[in-house]
Amino acid sequence: MSDSPHYTPGSDSELERLQLQARCLEGLTRRLIRESGIGAGMRVLDLGCGPGDVAFLLAEAVGASGSVVGVDREERSVALARRRAAEAGYGNVAFKVAADDSLPADAPFDAAIGRFVLIHQRDPAAMIRRAAAVVRPGGMVAFLEPALHLDGHSLPELELMRAAAGSVKRFMLAALPSPDVAGRMIPCFMEAGLPEPKVLWESVVPGSKGDVWLRAFILTYKSFLPLMQKFGTVDPSVGDPDTLGARIIAEAIAKRAQSVTGPFASAWAIKG
Repeated sequence: MSDSPHYTPGSDSELERLQLQARCLEGLTRRLIRESGIGAGMRVLDLGCGPGDVAFLLAEAVGASGSVVGVDREERSVALARRRAAEAGYGNVAFKVAADDSLPADAPFDAAIGRFVLIHQRDPAAMIRRAAAVVRPGGMVAFLEPALHLDGHSLPELELMRAAAGSVKRFMLAALPSPDVAGRMIPCFMEAGLPEPKVLWESVVPGSKGDVWLRAFILTYKSFLPLMQKFGTVDPSVGDPDTLGARIIAEAIAKRAQSVTGPFASAWAIKG
């Protein structure tokens, strides 16, 4: 679901990264599903479904009387999502290969939701408008996006984490079409013809040694390293990526630091 030439969601490493990232975002995603009113019996469209993690949470929310359709432009992502759904016994989920400008014709849906979709759009409002077009009047449109233009932080400051995260941030700002869309959700929804959305603005305090958030960050850093080098965004003080996680943990323990992620925006609106 990306129009960025620098994003390759179908690769093995990226599919692995997306599944680990999904574990980090499960709590935020469940809250968006709950707060937006997605529930039993609804028919929901998952935009940019990737390996299927959001669709599986939706399947639990809508129950046996509801259904979920996940769409993604990457065939390998859809194939993996189908395998995982079959293995987990999700009978109310289907996955389809579709670009974001050719959404399923079997509309309308009761709700459409996307996670980390708008950051890849040159025109986020147009994507929201396309999502709203396949939702029935009175249905819900929702998106969860990272505020990539803003930093997380640690107290006391972890210099190594700051250098590594800064390298990733500079790359994201250079490579993605809309890295700051989390800070523009209200005008984007309204430009798309929807009412002003409700917005949650949240950060997460990760755990300590071995935390899944750190594992996800290290995999992100290593996965994007070739592109970060191409874009010239790598801070040389970061050093060997293979030892980066252990060195960040050591610094955090030595300083007894607590870290906070950058913010995430969850926005939803009811279609008139």
